[in-house]
Amino acid sequence: MQIRSLTIGLFLAVAAAQAAADHRVYTLYTFHSPPYQYANETPNGPEVAGETADTIRCAMEQAGAHTQIRLVPQNRALYSLKRNLVDGYFAVDRSPELDQSAWASHPVALEKWHWFYTGEQPVPENARIGVVGGSNEELWLRQQGLEAFVAVGSASQLPALLKRKRIDLALLDERVMSGLRENQPELHQGIQHTFLRYAPLHLYLNPQFVTRHPDFMNRFNLSLPACMGTQTQLSGEEHQQVTRIAGELARSLAGEVDLQRALHQGSHYNTVTDILTQDTVWQALAPASMTPLARQILELPASRALANWQSKQTPLVTEILLIDSQGALSAMSQLSSDYWQGDEAKFQDLVEETSQGLTRKQDFWVSPIRYDASTSRFQVIVSFPLPLDEPNNGVEGVLSIGLAIEEALKGASD
Repeated sequence: MQIRSLTIGLFLAVAAAQAAADHRVYTLYTFHSPPYQYANETPNGPEVAGETADTIRCAMEQAGAHTQIRLVPQNRALYSLKRNLVDGYFAVDRSPELDQSAWASHPVALEKWHWFYTGEQPVPENARIGVVGGSNEELWLRQQGLEAFVAVGSASQLPALLKRKRIDLALLDERVMSGLRENQPELHQGIQHTFLRYAPLHLYLNPQFVTRHPDFMNRFNLSLPACMGTQTQLSGEEHQQVTRIAGELARSLAGEVDLQRALHQGSHYNTVTDILTQDTVWQALAPASMTPLARQILELPASRALANWQSKQTPLVTEILLIDSQGALSAMSQLSSDYWQGDEAKFQDLVEETSQGLTRKQDFWVSPIRYDASTSRFQVIVSFPLPLDEPNNGVEGVLSIGLAIEEALKGASD
């Protein structure tokens, strides 16, 4: 016992020493863009604050590194990153040019870009477009074969240019424009907007950093979901749009597939212990390979029917799961990462076990926006109790539909 304790103690001491050695301060550049990152006065001087800056600090700390964040012009940040003069730069849209000279993380922020205009929305190809010079929006425009008519020094200049008819369109993050609107509401009267795209922004690390710390990026990426917090919550308007679209899809699916019957086609286990045993092996193999149970479920007529229906809804629908009253999968349109769903919010927040059996807590549940690394896309999960409209509140299972959020909001704005 003493030998084991000594061994564990030595291991922890070595691990602590390695962590301490990695805890020098690394310098990251970013740019002024409230509410994501901005200068905040503190008793010790200016400090970079904001949602994305907080996410970066959190994930860097979790990955084992201290950081110093500085605000610099975007062109200077890009120059410094390409020449290994700084350890990293965020928040940056992916670009083939940067991918050749630096390493990109999973998204550290999710911006929602809109076209802003007065009157009827012009066609971008024929419009005079205004952007912030050196911004992610300007770089993205060039990748689309479009050139900005005006590149201004600050986002606050764009509303005035729109009102004076100096430009036809402004391309900007919706939350940045909302912040400007709060400061000068009169200047924004008559300005309309249309959703364009979700812009996932990344941390780029220079190759020297990655070479010195080969496991760092993986640790950083694993820390991001918890560190991003409420940044991935849907707005009230988006929530309504997503639930409306998902409700229409659920009714369409129920019209083609007998969901109640499908719930009883799959394998069923007598205890949660048996389910968890299957789940442990399932998770260990997915997504590289399948357990016999996973293959059996995918080959069910119900799963094939779900997959066939999903193919008609591409690229809007990303996955469909049928979950039985114990929280286990009965059918799925494609291989899921786990078999037991009973510990997840899409099940627990939607239904509950009572003396009368499984009953509904609410008519639907909507997840925050989630990044799927396997497809490099953002999605939301919407769950419904089954039957969809049971008058006595009884529930036989849960229908879970994954939606590509960008496609869902594009469809809502068309």
